[in-house]
Amino acid sequence: MAGLRSGESPPMAPKKSRELSRLRELCALDLPTPFVMPVILAELHALVPSSRNLFDWCDGDGALSRYCVEGPVDEAIARLYFDEFHNRREAEAMPSFAQALRSGAVLNGAAQLDTARFFNSALYAEIWRPQGFRYRVELIVRSSSGQPLGSLVLYRGPGDPCFTAVEEARLLPLLPYLAQALSRDALPRCAPAHWQPAPEPAEVLLLDEAGRLRHASGGARRLLLQAGPGPGLPRAAPTEELLATLHAAARQGPALRQIDSPWGRFEFRARRLDAVDAWAACWTEVQLRRFEPRELADERRLQGFELSSGQAAVARLLLQGLAQAEVAQRLNVAPSTVVDHTRKLYQRLGVRSARELADRVRSAPN
Repeated sequence: MAGLRSGESPPMAPKKSRELSRLRELCALDLPTPFVMPVILAELHALVPSSRNLFDWCDGDGALSRYCVEGPVDEAIARLYFDEFHNRREAEAMPSFAQALRSGAVLNGAAQLDTARFFNSALYAEIWRPQGFRYRVELIVRSSSGQPLGSLVLYRGPGDPCFTAVEEARLLPLLPYLAQALSRDALPRCAPAHWQPAPEPAEVLLLDEAGRLRHASGGARRLLLQAGPGPGLPRAAPTEELLATLHAAARQGPALRQIDSPWGRFEFRARRLDAVDAWAACWTEVQLRRFEPRELADERRLQGFELSSGQAAVARLLLQGLAQAEVAQRLNVAPSTVVDHTRKLYQRLGVRSARELADRVRSAPN
């Protein structure tokens, strides 16, 4: 499909009910979408295989406000894109971000850019090819009134086949789930009560004797951008002030700082490194880790048990500490239904109580 507008019928796509159900449940979590989006992007690979996935948020005026992309973030390429191509030179090769949002389309297929004109463009040579992108399919998420909320993009590389129309149509059932999740972002929410380490490993920064950043592990730049005060774009101010504070504090002993941002909670642990000889300078090591709400980690682990939809719904609420009568009220079902789901849930997981359920789920691989 080169493009599909709202109301048009896509090709029939083989159902992937389990994969869609997992994505629906992630979108239904009562959490801001920046917390959940990394998991959604990862789960999408089971629905439509791709090399990397991206989500762009836009504000009420249709301007890009933040984005979440899988894999490494190349700051030089990102800055080049935003400084020269975004809503400007990209229009030489493809509809710009603003044009895509205004077009009324809900899906822009890979065939739209599978052309010599695009592959010979500066956008492809300077932005896409260095990142290993060749094909893309884009889903435009809109509110019930047609207001654009964001853009979901799946990429494949030079050695991959182009996306097919059937694969692209498989993405369309996601639209109402994503729209519902994004629409809730405007509602006030309580901060998560419990945090735990996200599944990605901790990253490492090395600061020289003056506190300047000299070395960073592969994913550290991404975490620095997400922990920063800006909206997550490369132009946002990074955390130089925080690093300087940590560098100074580490002179007195190990230092710890936590920052809450739209992407989660970030923990910085700093310590001075001993010089190996009299001529070596003393540097500071900073370990950086992202934390996620416990509800999100619980959902990821629950999905690994392959429960029925009823069992999973009951398990989510039991993990929140609700009694079975409260679960029935929340789900608007008969208490006997909750009792039956709970019995089968406990039998499947080999537990006998809500406490054992919590221990079983939270000890599973994240």
